[in-house]
Amino acid sequence: MNKAQKKPLQLQDSLAVRILICVLFPLIAFAVLLLSQGKSPLVAYQTIITSIFGSAYGFGEVIVRAAYLILTGLAASIPARVGLANAGGEGQMAIAALGTAVAGSTVLANLPGVIGIPLMLLVGMICGALYAGVGVFLKQKLAMNEILTTILMIYVATYLISAMLFGSLRDPNGWNYPQTVEIAPQLRFHTYFGTRMNAGIFVAIAMAGLTWYIIYHTRVGFAVRTIGGNQMAARYAGIQVRKIQTWVFLFAGALAGLAGAVMVVGVEGRMRISAGETMGFMGFLAAGMAGNNPLYLLSLINNSEPTQTTPMS
Repeated sequence: MNKAQKKPLQLQDSLAVRILICVLFPLIAFAVLLLSQGKSPLVAYQTIITSIFGSAYGFGEVIVRAAYLILTGLAASIPARVGLANAGGEGQMAIAALGTAVAGSTVLANLPGVIGIPLMLLVGMICGALYAGVGVFLKQKLAMNEILTTILMIYVATYLISAMLFGSLRDPNGWNYPQTVEIAPQLRFHTYFGTRMNAGIFVAIAMAGLTWYIIYHTRVGFAVRTIGGNQMAARYAGIQVRKIQTWVFLFAGALAGLAGAVMVVGVEGRMRISAGETMGFMGFLAAGMAGNNPLYLLSLINNSEPTQTTPMS
């Protein structure tokens, strides 16, 4: 093969360049914003670094949030591979967290952890998939825009969860705070090094690797990439575009639901009114920054610094 036939190196296709963009661009943009307000970026970054690496707890919080970010990022990136957009990871995660918490405090409460924990994760995935299914159903059957429907369903989830936590699912022994009953102790992930860091991060990394393998090394993945490249050509090739789009969207919802289940099993132990806020939106943005590549999402762990959130109203 002569040099003229060689495909030129595309800068944006380089993993190293993507990582640099994901790391440096937010830092530079934030520095410009601080300077515009008369603040020192160096002081701010020193505080951030100290809060993360200055204690095991701070670093553990980054890892905890990274697990949610990876899973919700996957939930947004996979549908993009087949020409769809899942902007509702926030709602799917929240609904799954509620379902997981209820299951863990009722029907699964007496099971040993080795059986109960996988079942709870499965419950979360099913809840997330079912909630995402509403959006893809409206897309395929009524031609409604899936971005709008999944975003609107976030608000539906918010009000539904609020009604449940202030109503029939509120813990009677929870000092009147809007939260479910705590799940059984044996259904919790073990934490490490005196922090809240748990096995959720390994679940997230494993799902990112599995998703990457499916997309790039299986026949299903080839069909997914073909649809993302040219839906018309995929149809002429005999690929069932709508069917694959539907299943991909359901799988994406299951991944967002897994994030909700990991949150309950790993950190919260129950569903609270403000648990997991912003993780779906951040995952949606992370997917775009990573070019919808499952492995590139792992480079965004540095953007998972813990922040304070306020309860939903």
